[in-house]
Amino acid sequence: MKVSFVAMLKRTCLTAWILILLADGAIGQFDSNYFSSVDIPLRIGLKPLYNWAERSVDTVFTSDGYPNGWVQPQCDLRYRYRFWRGPLKLKASGQTLDLGFTGYYQIEGSSRACFRGTVLSPWTPTCRCGFDEGARRVDVRFLNTLSLLPRYQIRLQIQPQKPLPTDACAVCFWGQDITDQVMSGLWEELTAAQQTMESSYGRIDLRSYLTPVWDKLNQPIEIGSYGWLMIRPAGIRLNRMIAQGDSLDLTIGLKARPVVLNTKPTPLTIGLPADWDTPTQQEGFRVRLEANLQFDSLSRLVNTDFLPVELSAKQGPFRKKLRIDSLTLEGSGTQQIQCQLHLSGKYAGTLQLVALPSWDSTTGILSLKNLEYDLQTRHRILGATAELFERPIRNWIEEKCQFNLQTLLDSKRKSLNQYLQQAGNDMIRCRGELEQFRWVGSEVNRHGIRVLVDLQGKMSCTADLSRFSL
Repeated sequence: MKVSFVAMLKRTCLTAWILILLADGAIGQFDSNYFSSVDIPLRIGLKPLYNWAERSVDTVFTSDGYPNGWVQPQCDLRYRYRFWRGPLKLKASGQTLDLGFTGYYQIEGSSRACFRGTVLSPWTPTCRCGFDEGARRVDVRFLNTLSLLPRYQIRLQIQPQKPLPTDACAVCFWGQDITDQVMSGLWEELTAAQQTMESSYGRIDLRSYLTPVWDKLNQPIEIGSYGWLMIRPAGIRLNRMIAQGDSLDLTIGLKARPVVLNTKPTPLTIGLPADWDTPTQQEGFRVRLEANLQFDSLSRLVNTDFLPVELSAKQGPFRKKLRIDSLTLEGSGTQQIQCQLHLSGKYAGTLQLVALPSWDSTTGILSLKNLEYDLQTRHRILGATAELFERPIRNWIEEKCQFNLQTLLDSKRKSLNQYLQQAGNDMIRCRGELEQFRWVGSEVNRHGIRVLVDLQGKMSCTADLSRFSL
């Protein structure tokens, strides 16, 4: 006697699994092969999905036309049934998700003699199972194995387990046991359901879900007064996919070259790579962030805080004075920085010097060292007092043109940690901590000083799907 459970199996099992799977300090240290890495553990609780499935999936299934109609697969047999299921049960471990439930059924049928399609006798009295003695029970289970495939695909391999009857199914007044026949028919239907499910859902293509995320990562992100952040992604990876208890644990990784810019950049049009990036065993974030300190901003800092100023130098019984009204820093096209001093008074004009930026990894101070005068402007403006003012000017520049980047880092570290403690949205909550925040090095270009910042820390996220109406 063959009982068709295909519709029930599809509606009970498939929705849950699909939702689970789709729940959505010196110059020259700029290494072009260096990528920042962000690997965030994400825990997806499966209970809300199964609670939704319990609310959404019918629990009672009957044969066509039940209770008056009959299923007649052949001339000499007819039957009808009523099947209902108990709550879904989830067990998860490693790469295997075990989905099961207890099924309850009542079945009745009769037979008659036929020969080559010709009826030779009337139907026998109806034989019943699961009515007078109570519904018969059977345990139904599917083992589902998750595995990662190339080209942003996940494989869902579905393997039904042999149905285990809890009760015997006896029919007719002589008590004929047809449990094996019912289980054999159920097994055939489970196997057919497996083939249908794997054909439709055996390969989950995530590209359509990852592409809009990737495109968004290529957009500039405004970060207030600091400018614009470009993440510049280079690869997405899935490091880990492990089921534990009632949760699915993932570690999602991103490879990128982030940069902070002063003006809004043009969005990138780089498409999602053809395949996953190489998985790693690491967790946390190791971000090397490139930022640009613009010369006009640095010049403005010095002008606001220290200028104008008068420098004096003693020559015999007399004291000479030199007034600096403003300062302009510019790139020279090399690793040197041009420093233009705009003077007024007796020594009016623009005095030019060049210097090398010096990074002190201990103090975090970026300063100008090894100053050299432009001889033409030195002689034209300072004239006979050039040697007299060389040392005072050099000392003033070295003292005032210092930028304490470490102090800036320390002032931002607290706010960054506060942000990491409450990052996320209504769907995903994250908690993290910044463990290291340091400047790595600097490099001069025509418009400013490019600096590298290393940020390292930990972060973990939890997807709280119970807060949404699925």
